[in-house]
Amino acid sequence: LIHPLAVNDKKGGGSFKKAGGRGYVEVACEQELPLGVPDIHFRIAIGAGAKRSAPRGPVSHNFAERSVAGLPRKQGLWDFNTAVDRETHTFVVCLEVLSGDSPPLPAPPPRKPGQKRW
Repeated sequence: LIHPLAVNDKKGGGSFKKAGGRGYVEVACEQELPLGVPDIHFRIAIGAGAKRSAPRGPVSHNFAERSVAGLPRKQGLWDFNTAVDRETHTFVVCLEVLSGDSPPLPAPPPRKPGQKRW
């Protein structure tokens, strides 16, 4: 699921145009799962090739308890404009599902001075 950043509560305030192409990515499980299924660990990135962002996360979530999950709000806001392929007017969302026995992931690289935080 891809949602725009809600800029205001007025009609159209939750549009990608008003949000300047910024928004959130959520993962949804479309089937009801039995209680007791293990948590899923995942990361999310946007873009492809040179436009691919560093993955954010990991997130641990149990889809049997709640069918929708996303990154924490501080990590979850994306500027989709940075990932758009100008020829096709599309962008790629990457979901990395991690195994439960994966080693701890390294911290994301530090931001460059002056780099915007979307």
